[in-house]
Amino acid sequence: TPLCLGSNHLHIQRTSSAYPPIESSSEVADMLQQLIAMQKDMQKQLGTIVIAPIAKEGKRIETSLGRTMEKSIKASIDALWARFLEENTKREKAERERMQQMTTLITSSINKDLPAMLDKLVKKEVPSLGPVVARAMTPIIEKSLTSIVADAVQKAVGDKVVNQLDKSVTAKLEATLARQIQMQFHTSVKQTLQDVLRTSFESLLVPAFEQSCKTMFEQVDSAFQKGMSEHAVAIQQQVEAAHTPLVLTLKETITSASSITQNLTSELLDGHRKILALVTSGNANAQNTNVLQPNNGPITGPPEVEAPLDPMKELSRLLSEHKFDEAFTVALQRSDVSIVSWLCSQVDLRGLCTMAPVPLNQGVLLALLQQLAVDIGTETSRKIQWMTDVAMAINPTDQVIAIHVRPIFEQVYAKLAHHRSLPTTSPLDNSNLRLLMHVINSVLLSYK
Repeated sequence: TPLCLGSNHLHIQRTSSAYPPIESSSEVADMLQQLIAMQKDMQKQLGTIVIAPIAKEGKRIETSLGRTMEKSIKASIDALWARFLEENTKREKAERERMQQMTTLITSSINKDLPAMLDKLVKKEVPSLGPVVARAMTPIIEKSLTSIVADAVQKAVGDKVVNQLDKSVTAKLEATLARQIQMQFHTSVKQTLQDVLRTSFESLLVPAFEQSCKTMFEQVDSAFQKGMSEHAVAIQQQVEAAHTPLVLTLKETITSASSITQNLTSELLDGHRKILALVTSGNANAQNTNVLQPNNGPITGPPEVEAPLDPMKELSRLLSEHKFDEAFTVALQRSDVSIVSWLCSQVDLRGLCTMAPVPLNQGVLLALLQQLAVDIGTETSRKIQWMTDVAMAINPTDQVIAIHVRPIFEQVYAKLAHHRSLPTTSPLDNSNLRLLMHVINSVLLSYK
């Protein structure tokens, strides 16, 4: 009987040791709660990490579009303003030339034609005035001379001789006086008439002509100013009409880019939610499996999570072991352009691409070309050189990458063309970009 009791006691101890005590079950529950809390924190952190870059990229796109719009509008306004100034200068020059021609014609007319006309007028009028003046003055002179001569002769000779002298002297005096008056009139009166006409011309005709020219020039100036104002208003209306479609197009482009960014954000968030749900369900299944498995040993604390390795150290180790293909594969799988750029700077990429055979497989080379083109705006010169070396080493006829070569090359070509069109691109980078685009185009043509 004691032996039977001992065997039963031993059987009871073995049965109780096969199941965990109540205290260890509470610890497992606490551990599950901690894991659930960690999963929730991970979901929040992943949401924050995804939303921030997308918002940043959306802001960068909006800023870039705004700058492009501002530069295009400024260039259009400057071109229209330069054209307006050029047309204004041409119009002013034409008006000055026209006024100079009018002034020259008026001056030449005054200096050449007017003196000739006055000379002809004087020469025409003076001969007709001479006989009129002679006929008017002859009776007066005859009377005065006749009376004077008659008195003198009458006193000296007498009354007999007076009648004979009166007849002869009267006839000779008439002829002599007529000739002398005509000669004196031609010499003295002609000069007097010319002086009188010149004085009257300077005092009456010249001021009137100046006043008429002044009025004419004022009318021309007012017409010119009115035309220039109308021209400026028309140009302003043309500028506004030309810029309105451009502004509307740019606004629509910005709106479409914002909507695309929001759609991408929502799609990425949905994808991450699905991944997190899958991860959570996978962890829950694993945890349920662990709970259901029997534990024959003592229950310890939560399992230690292995700390993530530093990617730089891991990549340096692979490079030291000359595992270049594996190192680039690890860097590309992280989808971090900074890590890929760091790895390219640590090796002689041109030397690797010119080796025979190339130590990097064609899939790694194609993915490396695509990754470097994603952030071509930073370290542009170095990335252009790396991309040129990689593009020259890619074999588009390789069966592994044959179906992916053309879309990726076209995508990279479009990004390079966009970066080349930016005003911030230096002339040296522009030349290197043109060479790289030529290499990509040559590869595409050879692939056809």
